[in-house]
Amino acid sequence: MVVHLALTELRLLFRKKLTLVSVLIVPALLCFTAWQLRDMPASDWPAQLGFSYVMLLGLSVVLVSTMVFTARRQSLVLQRLRTSELTDNGVFAGIAGPIMVVSIAQIVIYFGFTMAIGAPMPSQVGVVLIGLLLGLPAALLAGIVTAAFSRSVEATQITVIPVLALSLAGAFLARTSDETVATIASALPMASAGHLVAEGWAGSTPVVALVATIGWLLVLGFAAHRFFKWEPRQ
Repeated sequence: MVVHLALTELRLLFRKKLTLVSVLIVPALLCFTAWQLRDMPASDWPAQLGFSYVMLLGLSVVLVSTMVFTARRQSLVLQRLRTSELTDNGVFAGIAGPIMVVSIAQIVIYFGFTMAIGAPMPSQVGVVLIGLLLGLPAALLAGIVTAAFSRSVEATQITVIPVLALSLAGAFLARTSDETVATIASALPMASAGHLVAEGWAGSTPVVALVATIGWLLVLGFAAHRFFKWEPRQ
């Protein structure tokens, strides 16, 4: 049942225009940008890769998961699935699984492409992997929490803006020379995971970003459990 639901959701991801843009256009644009920057110094690549990772999290995980969970709830799909053989966790796994699989594929393609055109190999692979592995579920949970406050799929284009703005602003400001601003920015949601990727690529372990990423994962998990409703919002 879970696999069948996941396959159905995967097909739907490629049928809707908004999700199709996030699934295909966003990574294509990031690869194009990387190609344009292929001659930049090796020392500049880590920050660029970390920022691009945050963009992928925001536009391909947070945005898509917000739209998908809102659509399924408002169309009563979630309620119908709860009366099937699936458990609540099975429903979430079936809907979220394709989003995560597609996002992992995007990440592999993007980072593989950048290294193929001249980006250096990561200095600390373990730190980079931690950033990748913690960032994906955090972004998914952020999307589920945002969906909890979205009355319709159309409304998600508004409700998701604060999350995207905070994440991208944090990823951008984390690259500044002001240490205080950079530290605060690197602790913001999704930006912390991007900072782990960037610093791990450069060869260091940012403790603040690591603690913040784990903290956001726990906070968002609690918020998703507390606020997400199975019934349509009126």
